[in-house]
Amino acid sequence: MPKRLMVMALVMVLAGCAGSSLFQPYPARMAPVKQALEQGNSQAALKQLEPGLSGSDALLYAQEAGRVAALGGDYAASQNYYREAMAEYSRYDWKALVSLSDITAQVGGSTVSDNLIPYHGQAYERVLVHQQQSLNYLWQGDLEGAMVEVRRADQAQTESLRAYQDALKSTRALENAAVDAELNELDRQAGKAPNSFINAYVLLSNAAIYEANGQPNDALIDIRKALQVYPNNRMLQRELVRLSCQLSIDCDALSRRYGDPVMPKPDQGRLVVLYETGFLPARSSVFIPFTWDGLYQQVSLPTYRAGGPEPAPLTLTVGTEHLTTEAVADLDAMAARALREQYPFILLRQGIRLTAKHNANRWAERKGGDLGAITMEVFNALTEQADKRSWLTLPRQAQAWAGFLDAGEYPVNVGSERTTLTLSPGRTTVLWVARQGGLTRIQSILI
Repeated sequence: MPKRLMVMALVMVLAGCAGSSLFQPYPARMAPVKQALEQGNSQAALKQLEPGLSGSDALLYAQEAGRVAALGGDYAASQNYYREAMAEYSRYDWKALVSLSDITAQVGGSTVSDNLIPYHGQAYERVLVHQQQSLNYLWQGDLEGAMVEVRRADQAQTESLRAYQDALKSTRALENAAVDAELNELDRQAGKAPNSFINAYVLLSNAAIYEANGQPNDALIDIRKALQVYPNNRMLQRELVRLSCQLSIDCDALSRRYGDPVMPKPDQGRLVVLYETGFLPARSSVFIPFTWDGLYQQVSLPTYRAGGPEPAPLTLTVGTEHLTTEAVADLDAMAARALREQYPFILLRQGIRLTAKHNANRWAERKGGDLGAITMEVFNALTEQADKRSWLTLPRQAQAWAGFLDAGEYPVNVGSERTTLTLSPGRTTVLWVARQGGLTRIQSILI
């Protein structure tokens, strides 16, 4: 191949990649969306997302749009976007989702960049799609629809963990001290999340709906799982003791361990506060250069860096009671843990990519001499970009409060938003507060 044609061919390949996340990383694409949310304009944020709903990353954009629509109070639209995301998820089995390991289907994209592989989502994101969808049904008064999503969220956590354990048979394809340093950093960032599959916030939300639907046994199972993730959370401890004693299951033993159960008085209703705050941090990247057979190579790997101080708890006044939420899910830690769990598979694809690029370098050197070798090295360097795609409108942290208050109606204000809580004896009221950027959404329902 003439040298000029080789250069032109590579330029055309680069031009063909221009519409992907290869040269405009996903966090940069999302910057206008987050800016609109910071300004409290959910409609402008949705308009920025519309073009991506029909592209190769449609699943990711549908998740973002579902979240933004809910923040804007349009729960029916949010419901439809999440349905689109679920339809995309249904195309992949769990092993492909937790490991991105269907190499044969991805080989064309994976030999250039992970950014050219259509976004398959992540297990913790799929779990949260179901949980957020359950709330959409709840706000529209459809308890039966909410229950369907509650069961799907529980099933998704179990199946994703099992699929990951089954898939984790690959060995690392790349040994490097800098890689090991990044793995250690991800372990540090993910310290509060033992895995990315079991989400205590989702479990608590599910338990509230189970109990309101007359299924305390299922609620107890989910609270027990949530406490395994957050063993020192006093609210989860109280909920476990209360449900266990209500069902006469290990009541004495758990009471000795965590304290006596707090049971409702005849004229009290149950309140569950779900508080979502902050933005999930975007992935960053680290470049690791090296030479192979005298030729320059580099790999770019995704990572996370510290996202600043933790969000403050939410304090509410309901009648004469002052309520303060507690953290039940650090989603930034879960995202870092998810990336750490995927590293064996990321490194496997890097090994395939390095081999392909090394062979391409040798071919270019034979066909085009020094110009060919240099051109190919430049091409490889330009296309070696870490995959930074993830669901960025998720909250950074989820907090909660659960307990019993006197029945009645109570005005509740959060910033400029307000609602009226209705508590009824023997029933559950769910209050959802989402605060992201300049948007605060507050919603409640008596179940």
